[in-house]
Amino acid sequence: MLAFTAMCVVLLWPKDARAYAWMVRHEYSACVQCHADPSGGGLLTSYGRAQSETLLRTHYGKPPGDDEEESTYGNLAWGLWKGDPKDMLLFGADVRELYYAQSTKNAPNVSKFILMQADAQAQLHLDRFRANASLGYAEQGALPAALTRNSDKNLVSRTHWLGVELDEDKKMMIRAGRLNLPFGIRSIEHTLWARSVTRTDTNSAQQDGLAFSYSGGKLRTEVMAVLGNLQLRPYQYHEYGYAGYVEYTPKQKLAVGVSSLVTHADLDIQTQTPMWRQAHGLFGRYAPARWVVLGLEQDLVVNSQPGSAAQPHNNIAGTVGYLNADFEPLQGVHLMVTMEDQQNDFSRGGFSWGAWAGAVWFFLPHADIRADVIYQDVTTNGSTHTGISTFLAQAHVFL
Repeated sequence: MLAFTAMCVVLLWPKDARAYAWMVRHEYSACVQCHADPSGGGLLTSYGRAQSETLLRTHYGKPPGDDEEESTYGNLAWGLWKGDPKDMLLFGADVRELYYAQSTKNAPNVSKFILMQADAQAQLHLDRFRANASLGYAEQGALPAALTRNSDKNLVSRTHWLGVELDEDKKMMIRAGRLNLPFGIRSIEHTLWARSVTRTDTNSAQQDGLAFSYSGGKLRTEVMAVLGNLQLRPYQYHEYGYAGYVEYTPKQKLAVGVSSLVTHADLDIQTQTPMWRQAHGLFGRYAPARWVVLGLEQDLVVNSQPGSAAQPHNNIAGTVGYLNADFEPLQGVHLMVTMEDQQNDFSRGGFSWGAWAGAVWFFLPHADIRADVIYQDVTTNGSTHTGISTFLAQAHVFL
């Protein structure tokens, strides 16, 4: 069962191509300038594409001078379409191929090539009104985001929403639809326990609801009324509650924040019982120098299920989090180290830990390759330890 669970986790590897928390090294703590989503990730604005070309990839030869024309390779389709500088129409597409190999103690080894991502996303922006939607193909996994009802090979829509900007400066916006949950650090490593345990990843954990966002000066926040995943059936699986974060930037290259989430479902999709889920935590990003960024998140997680007559509620409390460092010795080349932790249940013990080491190279406009080695020591029943070793190699191209 552990091996099967671990394999499923790997099959749900990162789908969102552009949610890089380490952009804080370039003094970008806010996300709204570069992304259509005010909390970051996904579809890029024209300004975000320009910064992607300037700051993200490796440049070869002499860098352009101030009097030289900026490269257009960062624009849509490698500069074939410059787009609208007012961002009336945004479009993007991503294709990601993955090879993974995994070894689990007392279980057969597994290895496979898989098409991890084939998504397109668009946004129409008229005056203060926005309409945003994504459509893609998922060879495996991502069932909560599926539009079709197959066991695999589904059409998926991870996000689709309507939004209205409340002020001329575009600092405040209300959105309604299927949204990424505003919680913690948004990053592409959505299989981190901090994302999977709190169910706040960007692969398929989106929920339908109504959200208010603000991004101005040193403060950014988003709060969402969660109304359930309307792509799930039956309706008893729908969760109702809230999720939100507040992040403050006391100085350049440093951002700290708090997150909170509380939801209830009549039938939890994992336990098949009524469930109250809570997660509350702290997170931060800091770049002491341009070549290194540190990220930290630690969350308290509480799940409440019906108990017995003597104990009406069965509360399971634990923690989950991670600490990571991203090093950029050369522009476009990143070396990453991450340590993650999970305490499933304070009352029963059972501490799990994981270590990641990876490298990614943004070697051309709109293209990158990545490799990761992961070891996880998973504890079950408070005493049983299982070691899981995973190797991942990814190739990614986006328009």
